[in-house]
Amino acid sequence: MLEAAPEARVRQDEIHRGLLATSKYVTEPNFQVIHPEDLRWLFQRYDDLFLQGTCGAALDGVPLRFRLAPRMTKAGGTTTRYRDRAGKISFEIAIGISLIFDGFREDHRTVTACGLECGNRLEALQRVFEHEIVHLAEQLAWGESECSGARFQGIARRFFDHRTHTHALITRRERAAQSGIQLGSMVGFWFEGERLMGRVNRITKRATVLVEDAEGRRYSDGRRYKTYYVPIAGLEPLARAAAAS
Repeated sequence: MLEAAPEARVRQDEIHRGLLATSKYVTEPNFQVIHPEDLRWLFQRYDDLFLQGTCGAALDGVPLRFRLAPRMTKAGGTTTRYRDRAGKISFEIAIGISLIFDGFREDHRTVTACGLECGNRLEALQRVFEHEIVHLAEQLAWGESECSGARFQGIARRFFDHRTHTHALITRRERAAQSGIQLGSMVGFWFEGERLMGRVNRITKRATVLVEDAEGRRYSDGRRYKTYYVPIAGLEPLARAAAAS
């Protein structure tokens, strides 16, 4: 569970309860669905309760977008400043929602974000979102932001009692490794009724598997492969796949 300074914990808990009470999508701590408007709600409440509205005032009409990023499989979130061709500035906060959804299953290890243990997906989302709010505040005030810097870490600790600037969320690569699948592993899988075997070349939201095929693309080892994108749950390590064939 979250271990924060009492004054921070009270406000974080208030936001936690408030989102559960008002959202059409986030209706339980280990929520199954979320909408970008939930992120907008979080921003407004954090800005009001922690920052006395200073982020909203500093934006002063500058657009701030919120995005759920299921393909973001390594970072918990990003805060980006954009300038268009006309010189107009806008910001975007994106949350790597796959990392949130991939955690908090019965057989999973403890998840931490910002050095704080998270008991459920909503707590993890809040810690990641707090981290991104600090990025936004730094960019608005100083035009730059670096989470490894002393200024960032001081702000995060003072307002949210964060202990580190990193997260230990469960990644797709970690989930795959728990199943005996990693980069270079030989795996079996079914495709259009045919069992195929190949080598794992990449792991993101899905695994990229190279299957040797005379009609495929030639790779640096001189062999030809076809590429398949397979959900991790659909892969079996070669030993298991061979036993089942």
